[in-house]
Amino acid sequence: MKQQYKVVIAQSGKIDVKNKKHYILQNFKYREYAENFSLKIKKAAEELAIFPTSHQITGFQYRGYDIYMKPQSNHLLFYTIDNDRGVVTILRILQDGMDWEYIIQQWIQINS
Repeated sequence: MKQQYKVVIAQSGKIDVKNKKHYILQNFKYREYAENFSLKIKKAAEELAIFPTSHQITGFQYRGYDIYMKPQSNHLLFYTIDNDRGVVTILRILQDGMDWEYIIQQWIQINS
């Protein structure tokens, strides 16, 4: 049987979700869309509990762990996997089309 990982969203990822929801509410005044965004991200996160290595490695590392990228509709989830502890940590949630390489590189420099 495959190992089931515990999935956690780091504070930085939670801030990304909060900022996106705020943006939706401010610009579109559409609460249901903002809530649906949160639910979609949560569902995508939960899917990483089984076989999280099935997604692309970005080439970046955070605290010695490879950073993976999972596409989810028009967003990208960036995460690390701690096999010893059985934990997937979602670091950032960015909109597809952003210069994610630059953003991740800057984030690593600030948070390492």
